[in-house]
Amino acid sequence: MNKISIIIVLIVFFYSCRNKEKTLPTITGKAGEVVVVIDNNLENLEAGQALKKILTKEVDALPQPEPTFDYINIPSNAFTNIFKTHRNIIICEINKSEEKGKIIVKKDVWARPQIFINIIANNDSILNKLITDNEKLILSSILDAENQRIVDNYTKYEDKIITKEIAKKYDISLKIPKGFSLDLAKDNFAWISHETPQISQGIFLYYYNYTDTNQFSKDSLIQVRDEFLKKYVPGPRENSYMSTEHNYEIHYHEFNIDSMYIARLVGLWKVEGDYMGGPFVSYSTPDIKRNRLITIEGYVYAPRFDKRNYIRQLEGILSTIKVL
Repeated sequence: MNKISIIIVLIVFFYSCRNKEKTLPTITGKAGEVVVVIDNNLENLEAGQALKKILTKEVDALPQPEPTFDYINIPSNAFTNIFKTHRNIIICEINKSEEKGKIIVKKDVWARPQIFINIIANNDSILNKLITDNEKLILSSILDAENQRIVDNYTKYEDKIITKEIAKKYDISLKIPKGFSLDLAKDNFAWISHETPQISQGIFLYYYNYTDTNQFSKDSLIQVRDEFLKKYVPGPRENSYMSTEHNYEIHYHEFNIDSMYIARLVGLWKVEGDYMGGPFVSYSTPDIKRNRLITIEGYVYAPRFDKRNYIRQLEGILSTIKVL
């Protein structure tokens, strides 16, 4: 192939990709839903049950049981165009010509921004092993896609005034969407919230001197959390204040956002001296330049509603953190 042909092919390729982006419809479906295309006979076998169990296992640290995803089963002969635009799709199938079995993860197959997972094997036993061995891949692919949609939406509708105030006062960048208000801005503590008559979503930002890596231990982070909340977050009654619910498990996890170390806590909060409570998620990271340990966290108060999607919305905001 000569140079002119290569250039023409590349132009056609990039034009096709851009044209596809323009023509694909917007995704459908609700946050947290997964359409699983699997025939009933396969769904009832070991592999089908394993996949359903993975997708519907309980979310950590919610007051009431809620599944990781809302599972929607569609038999293959019913998988028509109306379902192909769904935000999260898994096709699970037996293909006798498939020798080893494979998992294919793609984006934007029938809609944008869509995640598509195809799980293929030539028998139920191999399919089951493929699913159980790749639980983390399956879950993270969908969770990451859900989180990115939240981030993209909040970036589109960012409250630039609050974002600039946070950056100027605390040297921290967070994508705060419109509808939130900056309720409190002390020297080392900020409280940002979105309030409706029935639901409260809030974000705390605080920092303190960083001297030792042991400060990132689970117990240390919880202890400091309780100290800040007692000082800055009063409850509705006299002498009441927010704290951590220690009678339920607090989950601890370490990971990186780009090259930034994060210690993540998820658990339940309560109000000492009152009956309020709900879930929280916190991210803690070191600011080596300024010798401080930064924590940002989100909490939800929604006593009459499921809380999974509300806490995920807040974690989407937390995931945009950058130390300036």
